Amino acid sequence: MFIILATKGDLKWISGVFQAEEVARQYMDLIPDELKVYHEFIQIENITYPFYIIQRQASPFRFLDKDEVISLFDHTDISEDEDEVHFNIYTVDSDYRPKKPGTDYMGILRHDHVTNESIEMYREEGTAFLSRRRIL
Repeated sequence: MFIILATKGDLKWISGVFQAEEVARQYMDLIPDELKVYHEFIQIENITYPFYIIQRQASPFRFLDKDEVISLFDHTDISEDEDEVHFNIYTVDSDYRPKKPGTDYMGILRHDHVTNESIEMYREEGTAFLSRRRIL
């Protein structure tokens, strides 16, 4: 999988996800020069659609398969802060590219904000909860 990743100060976003390297490189060429300086082209080995992007505050993005997502939910503890978002999880089941190359449109990806409530529901229902929430 080929990922176009952007970092601008504290901001991080995925500008594109592609199965084919040539398509990813063509898309990278469409990113305006003033934004291109914030982008890098990375390859993630041994991952196929669907896969999941995990976003945590001040941490690099993680790219997981279904079993790794289940393990992440199994190992996430309830926080004392009821309002804490443990992580955001994005489900990617096909190539992704924003309409304006290089910009942050990750919100259009199917995603969920994982909170204490999510972890508690997962503990009660298991993977049925993840399916019902359209995470898996």
